Amino acid sequence: MFTEDMVHKALQTWCDNVVAVGKAHSDGGDPRAVATKVLTDNYDYDNGKVLFKPTLTFGTRTYRPTKDGALAYFVGGSDEFPDDKGFKLKPWVKVWYSKEDFILHGDLAIVQCNVHFIGQDDSHIFVNKSFVFKECEDGKVRIILHQSSLPYQP
Repeated sequence: MFTEDMVHKALQTWCDNVVAVGKAHSDGGDPRAVATKVLTDNYDYDNGKVLFKPTLTFGTRTYRPTKDGALAYFVGGSDEFPDDKGFKLKPWVKVWYSKEDFILHGDLAIVQCNVHFIGQDDSHIFVNKSFVFKECEDGKVRIILHQSSLPYQP
């Protein structure tokens, strides 16, 4: 059964992973390896289906139902997704969530929140997020739905 504590841990892990990928890039490490591990550990691509709509995607490449598509969005460098520059490479040095609300339903948590990103250059953006986290058979919590959009600007 999913709990409130599991929601907060899953959200914090997601935020920490954004920073970890950017840090690997800025420290001269291997951000692709870090991002691949994030996708393996925290998204259910290897065991099931993931519905992922990143913030800055468009056209026929808007949705990323494959691990390769998600990896391209995170770190760029894919011929299949030439418009992806690697959102997580900025690097983002601080990421946190706020205004979260959720519904717990068995082994699922359906979550909405705002996520704030602070770049190394002091830039600040925030995006609206929806996640569905699933407690998987191996006991790990993984994302099965991740939708992201910029706030509406009338």
